[in-house]
Amino acid sequence: MFEKMGDKKQVIEQQSYLFDDLIFQEILTRLPIKSILRFKSVSKQWYSSLCSSDFANAHLMRSPFAHPSAPVNTLFIKCLKNCYICSYDDDQISGNFEDNLVKLDVEFGVEGDELELTGCCNGLICLTPKSGKYFILWNPASRKLHKYESDGYLKHFDEADRVVVTSGFGYSSSVDDYKYVAILTVYQGNTDSDNVSIFSVRENRWRKIDFGNDPLTLFRHGVFVGEKLYWLGYRRGVGSLLVSFDLGVEKFDVVNINWRGLDLLGVMRGCLSQFNCNNTFIGDQLMHILEPPTIVKSIDLPNGLKLDPFSQMIGFTKAAKFFMTGPFSYDARDYQSRSLGIVDTCTTPMKYTMLLRVESIEIARYVPSLLSPFPIEEPSEG
Repeated sequence: MFEKMGDKKQVIEQQSYLFDDLIFQEILTRLPIKSILRFKSVSKQWYSSLCSSDFANAHLMRSPFAHPSAPVNTLFIKCLKNCYICSYDDDQISGNFEDNLVKLDVEFGVEGDELELTGCCNGLICLTPKSGKYFILWNPASRKLHKYESDGYLKHFDEADRVVVTSGFGYSSSVDDYKYVAILTVYQGNTDSDNVSIFSVRENRWRKIDFGNDPLTLFRHGVFVGEKLYWLGYRRGVGSLLVSFDLGVEKFDVVNINWRGLDLLGVMRGCLSQFNCNNTFIGDQLMHILEPPTIVKSIDLPNGLKLDPFSQMIGFTKAAKFFMTGPFSYDARDYQSRSLGIVDTCTTPMKYTMLLRVESIEIARYVPSLLSPFPIEEPSEG
């Protein structure tokens, strides 16, 4: 009799486990993030499960916009003083673009430092100051952020040395790790040297690696494509180069692509893209999309788009439109007056519609997630 009661209890426990598994994996992973954040208060078990990295990854994979080649549905917009999230639908966008902006109320606790958008990956925003003394990982959806101090690499140089810090942020599935890369080019008299520091979020520690024998100056923040970071670079005696860094094996390489000039890098349909422009806003303006393995597709852009060296182009929407930043005043000396617009590639000529005018702007394709910006997830009931 006791054996039968024990068997019955075991069956009930198995059914309960299967029921909970069905709820978390097949139902809750399909719900909006706002709903999931509310459900954390149901019980300690639900809080623990919904805070786990396994659930966060499962929820992200359910998103129809998680794949890099998916159309742009949401933008992260960083202006000089504020940050915004904007959802975009080609069919439902209102006449006033500003009505779709959601201001993000956040305190970074870095008074006096102007933060730059280094990268955006799986819902995590990476921000850094020009000094490179730290970086911040921020999840706007969960309203959580964490500040990571540098390993003190800047302390090894004299004040007389000119140090330029270039950085990048991305994810490697081969090691299941998010990594921040800081590259320091140090100018000491007539000689240059490069120093590379990498922070592993999984390991919660810094490491140093060799850049290579020949000094190389990299520009801007790294563009994350296909689990690699890409920078425009310059080497004395060689000229402009395209440099990649594999986040999995942590190796730099020079990419040999027959591109005319190297003005701007971006990501279009999950592919590395390059944009040619002219600093005086005249001449040819082309967008090149590098599709695996080495196919380059080019799109002629009308001169009226007014590209400049600080322009950004972000993805394609489902209606083959793409977002573009550019100067508002068209004054080459005024890089603070910026605009955000959208270009319709299906019209002849291509139609450009201005959406927003701001003092300064950085944008990125954004996919909301529940991923934690902290190095070690130890959820406690809060």
